[in-house]
Amino acid sequence: MDPADLLQLLSEHQDRRLRVIENLLRGRRTVSTLYWGLRYDLLPLLNLAKSLDRGALDGPAQSLAQQGLIAGDSAEGVVHLTERGQMAATNTTYYRPITRQNWANVDLVAVRQRLLLAVQVTSQYAHSTSRYYPLATDLTTRQAVRRWFHRVKGPDLAGKLNEALVTSLRQLPAETAAVVTDQFTGYEQPGYTVSQLAQSTNRSAWEIQLMHFDGVAQIALAAQESQHPLHDLFQPLWAVPVSRSAQQTLQAVEAGGDLARVARVRKVKLSTVREHLLEAAIMLPAADFPYDQVLSETVRQQFAATVTGPIDTWQYMELPAAMRDELDFFYFRLYAIWRMKRGDSE
Repeated sequence: MDPADLLQLLSEHQDRRLRVIENLLRGRRTVSTLYWGLRYDLLPLLNLAKSLDRGALDGPAQSLAQQGLIAGDSAEGVVHLTERGQMAATNTTYYRPITRQNWANVDLVAVRQRLLLAVQVTSQYAHSTSRYYPLATDLTTRQAVRRWFHRVKGPDLAGKLNEALVTSLRQLPAETAAVVTDQFTGYEQPGYTVSQLAQSTNRSAWEIQLMHFDGVAQIALAAQESQHPLHDLFQPLWAVPVSRSAQQTLQAVEAGGDLARVARVRKVKLSTVREHLLEAAIMLPAADFPYDQVLSETVRQQFAATVTGPIDTWQYMELPAAMRDELDFFYFRLYAIWRMKRGDSE
């Protein structure tokens, strides 16, 4: 990731931890990472750069600091944009994905892999070519595409797929559509690499990947229609953005069980039940979480009368001792999430 990429992930009005952003990109799903990803409005980036090295953002941050574009505690890796940095971030023509609100609901990395291989297989099939080198990908992707191809192959497959892809890509900026199609590999078409596209478009490699994820998401959204040629290939990759175990805990709580009883029935620690609920609260829309059941009106009123100012400045240990004795940190964090989900800007 280049300094220009990191610049777009920072804020002038909010200190942000580099390690949180790094863990988010690498897919580290701790409650802390998810919570701060929500606070930073960066949750759509979860798991999109699994191969990112630990500490990969330190170099770009150092470069931005040397240019006077960020400031903060370099030892702790907590930084914010300077006024100059904010101007640089605003004035640049950096790509803004238009489908990012849907990214958390689908495995974009897997969709991308399946799409590229499906296009290659279909292209070679349309030209009656049986001897070619398939794209290097994981076994799960190869098996999924193989099953899909044997179900849908036929003389009209290439035409249907082409029409579906064109329809989706027309919903995107022309440059984005070109980035997506330029990476396709097929009959006598090797496809461009991310680095080649970055060089030819004068954009960073990460920006090219964002553009490609935008295109992939647009195609995946269209493929939710049952008649779409890629429907069966992509549909299993759509899921509630909450772990299976957390879903089970949430269902048990919604069925009327108090947290301690759910812990006993599920044979997990009470702290695990609370972590599951926080994960669900962070990742789900407010209407899909039982706030009225878990966070009573009385508890909300207690917090409302005690904590003030921007949410990022709230400190659990600054609550009155009697309140901390009564209310676990779980309720403090859940109250902050509830406030955010209501649209509170602070």
